[in-house]
Amino acid sequence: MSRVLEVARRDFLALRHNVIALVVCVGLVVVPSFYAWFNIAGAWDPYGSTGNLKVALANSDEGYKGELVPVELNVGDRVVARLRQSDKVGYVVCDEDQALEGVRSGEYYAAIVIPRDFSRKILGILSPGATKAQVSYYSNDKKNAIGKIVTGKVSTSVQEEIDSSFADAVTQVGASVLQDLGSYLDDDQTTRLASSFEGLLARSSQSLRQASGTLQSYQAVVDSLRGLMGSADALLAGTQGDGGTLAQSLSQAAGGVRGLGGGLEDAGTTVSSSLQRGASSLDGVSSALDSAYKTLDGQGSDLSDGLAKAKAEVDQRRADLQALSDDLDGSDTLSAQLEDSLGDDAARLQDVRQLRLTIQGLNRRVSSALDDLGQLSDALQGAIDDVDGSRRDATGSKAELEGLVADAKDQLSSGLSTWQGELGQSLGSLADDMEEAAGRADSVSSQASSAIQGAQGKVADATSGLDGMGQTLREARARLDSAADRMDATRASLDEALASADVDRVRAVLSGDPADLADFVSSPVSLQRDAVFPVQNNGSAMAPFYTTLAIWVGAVILCALVRTGLSPEALRRTGARPRHAYLGRLAFFAVVGLAQTTLVLLGDLFFLRIQCLHPWLFLLAGWLASLVFVNLTFALTASFGDVGKAIAVFLMVIQVAGSGGTFPREMLPSGFFQAAYPFLPFVHAEKAMRCAIAGLWGADYWLALARLLAFLPPALLLGLLLRKPVVRLTSWMERSLESTRLM
Repeated sequence: MSRVLEVARRDFLALRHNVIALVVCVGLVVVPSFYAWFNIAGAWDPYGSTGNLKVALANSDEGYKGELVPVELNVGDRVVARLRQSDKVGYVVCDEDQALEGVRSGEYYAAIVIPRDFSRKILGILSPGATKAQVSYYSNDKKNAIGKIVTGKVSTSVQEEIDSSFADAVTQVGASVLQDLGSYLDDDQTTRLASSFEGLLARSSQSLRQASGTLQSYQAVVDSLRGLMGSADALLAGTQGDGGTLAQSLSQAAGGVRGLGGGLEDAGTTVSSSLQRGASSLDGVSSALDSAYKTLDGQGSDLSDGLAKAKAEVDQRRADLQALSDDLDGSDTLSAQLEDSLGDDAARLQDVRQLRLTIQGLNRRVSSALDDLGQLSDALQGAIDDVDGSRRDATGSKAELEGLVADAKDQLSSGLSTWQGELGQSLGSLADDMEEAAGRADSVSSQASSAIQGAQGKVADATSGLDGMGQTLREARARLDSAADRMDATRASLDEALASADVDRVRAVLSGDPADLADFVSSPVSLQRDAVFPVQNNGSAMAPFYTTLAIWVGAVILCALVRTGLSPEALRRTGARPRHAYLGRLAFFAVVGLAQTTLVLLGDLFFLRIQCLHPWLFLLAGWLASLVFVNLTFALTASFGDVGKAIAVFLMVIQVAGSGGTFPREMLPSGFFQAAYPFLPFVHAEKAMRCAIAGLWGADYWLALARLLAFLPPALLLGLLLRKPVVRLTSWMERSLESTRLM
């Protein structure tokens, strides 16, 4: 640090002992201030001197002499007299040729030419086939040196003044003509004119009332439509609720269909199992009969017990078949319920009906097997009763019993084949149909909900549009009624004047006050402007841009005139290393830059007296901007020599065009300027100064300063570290330029 301070001290001592160097440094401090002050003063009020703009005013109006009133009237002359009273534009009266030639030559900024038939069209505006009167306006777009943008702004300002003055003049002329007519006409003519005018007012008022009534009818239609939209919205809201219920019902139906299919599948499993058990059990009955009659052959005394056991086995199998019959009855009931739930689905109804017929046929076979087993049980009981009879009868009974068992087994086997064949396939197809029906139910529910929501959105949009239309119709109707009321009031005043037979009173009603009428027509609407963060003048608004630009210009001039490096002798005497030399010389640049900036800022505040709500924040923003700009330009010059100076100038040009100082950022060309905008130091320095001038909002000021200071680390990194590899290249380039003895 001591070596850095020694380098800086040596630089300032060198100024004290060299008058020429001191004068140059004073010039370095002062010159940027003039750059800023002249530009700010020039932009202080660019539209305040439009009265110096020469505008040619040529009147070619030939006047008009009516058939009813043989009086020569020249409305153009009155318009010219009225416009010449304006001090906002410098009107010069001349003929049409001189006006056009003056605009072409640049003598006049613009020209206004009143045509020959101006009075005829103005005074005949209520006649059949009347056309609007036109005034020609010629402007010279190349006269302004800044270009079309500023030319357009001045042109617009002048045209607005001309429009206002012209409307004022023409209206007052028209009202004055009515006064002149009233003075010229005799009493009888005045009375006839008043009567005609009274009839015209009555018809006009009636037309306005009819138009208002028509608008009222339209408004009633709109209100009815608005009511329909409200009803539709309520209906859709109810439909949405019903849709939810419908969706729930469809979901429940889908679940019921799935459950019904599951029930049929379970029933099918139960029936198949029961049929298999029934067929197997009959084999047990046959075995029991064989065992019983073997017992008869071997042990006659045990025959009765064996037959009793066979009968018990038959009764058990008969009970099993009865349970199977009950299951089949339940399956038939489920099929009937499914048939009812399918409604008009003919294909699925046919499948379900075929399924029911199959189940009913199977049930009949099981019933037949039950009857056979009942007969078998009765026969066994008879065999038991006859066991004490002859052996031949017992043997005959055995043959009969075995036949009954075989018949029952055939019935059950046939039923099992039918179930596993046709009925099993029908159940599988039916289960698939049930799953598809459930999916359709879910899809219908989702589509219904989406359709209702879309309809509600369209109803809401239509309701909003009808509300706006109704408001517009009400406002238009109110204006028509107001105009009709004013006409009725004028007609009533005219009726009273006619009834009084006072001709002077009639003239007073017809003429009115031309000045009041002209003032209203020229400015029918007043605009109230409420500025947010108001700025008093254009110079204060442009001060951030020109002040920031002057600070950068000062840094560039400083780097152009003052060496950024130390001589070998200075390095030897101070013992400074390259980094010490860099920081020590940078300190000298920073002090001079702060002096430049302080003079610029104080001149803005106390010489030009710009608006500034926060002067100390304005000074702080300028000082930090100077510190950053000096670091950037010094690092570029120290690293790249004359090439670095060129880069600094290039950056200045880019920032003048792309920082948004003169035009909003959104108006800049897309592409490079829009992309580079956040990375330009000017942007953040100007924003901080604007906050200090016009007012703070949130942390905008401090955020702008933080973004501005973010350019310091890259500048120091370039100057202290990254420039080392290019030092030799820079020295070689400087020697090459000096060898030309030109640069």
